[in-house]
Amino acid sequence: MLWVEKYRPKKLEEIVISKKLLDEILKWAREWDSHHKPLLLAGPPGTGKTSLALALANSLGWETVELNASDQRSWPVISRIVGEGVFNETLSDEGEFLSSAEGRRKVIILDEVDNLHKKEDAGGEGALLKIIRKNPLQPMILIANDPFALSKDLRNHCKVINFRRVDYRSIVKVLQRICKLEGIRAENDALVLIAKNSTGDLRAAINDLQAAAEGKERLTVEDVATTIRTQQTDIFKVIQKVFKSFDPEVYSMTMLLDETPDNVIWWVSENLPLEYGRNDLLKASLVLSRADIFLGRVRRRQFYRLWKYAGYLMTVGVQQAKKEEKRGFTRYKVPAMWQRYVYTRSKREKLKKVLRKIGKYSHLSSKKAYTEMYYLIRSLIIDLEIEKAAKIAAFYEFDEEDIEFITGDEKKAERIWHYIEEKNLHRVDESFLSGYEALEVSLESRVEGVEDIKEDFEEELKEERKKEIEKGKKVKTKTPTLDTFFSPE
Repeated sequence: MLWVEKYRPKKLEEIVISKKLLDEILKWAREWDSHHKPLLLAGPPGTGKTSLALALANSLGWETVELNASDQRSWPVISRIVGEGVFNETLSDEGEFLSSAEGRRKVIILDEVDNLHKKEDAGGEGALLKIIRKNPLQPMILIANDPFALSKDLRNHCKVINFRRVDYRSIVKVLQRICKLEGIRAENDALVLIAKNSTGDLRAAINDLQAAAEGKERLTVEDVATTIRTQQTDIFKVIQKVFKSFDPEVYSMTMLLDETPDNVIWWVSENLPLEYGRNDLLKASLVLSRADIFLGRVRRRQFYRLWKYAGYLMTVGVQQAKKEEKRGFTRYKVPAMWQRYVYTRSKREKLKKVLRKIGKYSHLSSKKAYTEMYYLIRSLIIDLEIEKAAKIAAFYEFDEEDIEFITGDEKKAERIWHYIEEKNLHRVDESFLSGYEALEVSLESRVEGVEDIKEDFEEELKEERKKEIEKGKKVKTKTPTLDTFFSPE
């Protein structure tokens, strides 16, 4: 049995979550009759969203009905299963009638709702909104990795709880508890290595622990390091075969790898200078460049049959480019490009999220949002005082994580976010805003028109007085006011 399921939390106390969020969720559950708003649990995979939904139901004695990504969730399915479920009383598994008036409920758990836009789920989100607007009798919990893949309308009809990646120290505590229950003596450094390697994904950490420790009485750092390297062992053997031998079977070995030619070429390119020199390096590089041309055509034209030519060139071609077999031990490297990619991946994902919001509310593509708006907005939020920066952030619906990424200043981001929450700032509906702005412009134009008439009249009056003075006449005039000018008399 998978440890992820075996040790899935059964009670709320076992969930790795902040007390503040837990209190919000409990308040939502206890006050369901007063709001009828579904709960939307949003955040990265492996952060405990589904576990929390199940633990909440278990703790409150609620029955559960689950629909996940493997189920078809089209308009008819949502309307039939969810619609009938949330508007009717329910029975327990033992056939007992559960009265909502007595607090006995059935909760509908809809997982991965951010995938409802798929073709097989056509109309699913629309059906869901239709149900929610009718104030369902039974509570609903929606779960999404990316809440912004949902429509704004759906998000506004839900109580949103945002999950963050789990801190590695909290993951270590969970792994320690599992090891104790499994009777495994684990080195703390080994558990820390697993936790940090999971990058905040508790589910992945538990799976890695099971892969490294199942069937053992003791877990060491070396056991964990070996498990993490398992996927790389085969590629190292292939690379060694390319550089150290003339065996053409290396091509067949490459085809058995769980790697695409796009990945293999990075391994060969990174380690080529460690083995070849002078003419061998030149010939092998020319062959490798040909392989890269084939890969480029695959990417541009989707001609995947060219993969076999690219694969042959980057393995057998590079292998046969050397004059003689290479001897001795060489410590091969993981492609440096991948290390840089992993390092910057988190930043790229955050930037994409920010650009989607800017593009949505500025009516631009993500590319134009980056080139035309991003640095302007970033400069304004960084340089302006908290009040104005908060209004800009609220306009684009930036959350605290977005603001921290944009400013690069955790403290300022916290102050801006605190101001947004304290003042309850939110984006004004565009249709209302456009109507208000039109009225404002109309009033301004009328005032400007009156001012123009006044200025023209005063200029004409000055000209008349000037002419009379030149003729030597004594002028006795009284400059009228704006009110007298427009009076009916």
